[in-house]
Amino acid sequence: MAKKPNKEMRRRYAEAIEYGCILCKILYGVKTEATIHHLTGAGMGLRDLENFIPLCPRHHLYEEGIHFLGRRVWEEKFGTQLELLEMYKNDTKSD
Repeated sequence: MAKKPNKEMRRRYAEAIEYGCILCKILYGVKTEATIHHLTGAGMGLRDLENFIPLCPRHHLYEEGIHFLGRRVWEEKFGTQLELLEMYKNDTKSD
């Protein structure tokens, strides 16, 4: 069973959700509601604060989602999860 998120992790999740879907922002220049996607391969019990990206339901679960298309097809279409993680981190880092 995965550990419950601590206060810092909940804060980081809230910031990511407020940021919106990274793909909608890149592809369409819009902010959409997001959910947290833990990068595939992390293992549910091995999550850490740096290992997630915000994705809208469409890009997370539904017709264009990583959990619908599969990691390989999704990454061919949108770029790797690690590339998107880097973009998200660069866009949100504090100066």
